[in-house]
Amino acid sequence: MIRAARVAAIVAPLASLAAGCGGDRPLDPRYPARAEGCDVQIFREAPDRATDNLGPVSARCDDGVAEDDCLRTLKDQACKLGGDVVWGVEDPQHKYEKRIYSGRAAHTKVKDGG
Repeated sequence: MIRAARVAAIVAPLASLAAGCGGDRPLDPRYPARAEGCDVQIFREAPDRATDNLGPVSARCDDGVAEDDCLRTLKDQACKLGGDVVWGVEDPQHKYEKRIYSGRAAHTKVKDGG
């Protein structure tokens, strides 16, 4: 009986945490999701301006998909998170006839007062 109560005390918070991790919701409420095709800049290194990091993004495309189209997929992942920047984007990895790009979505910080 005591053991069941301990298990419930551990499992309940974990289930609650897992339930809050799904969906296409933005991670930062200051930056709502943007429409696919939104303007996003890509950087190899961290950008030279202040940004708020929003989370990791990636695109996995068949090798036959044009590079620009695959990068657009990566940008669209940033749009979903409310980003206008993807940084840390290296040359793609190639696995199982797929091209994989990854990086960090971010949004340019807005200066206070306008």
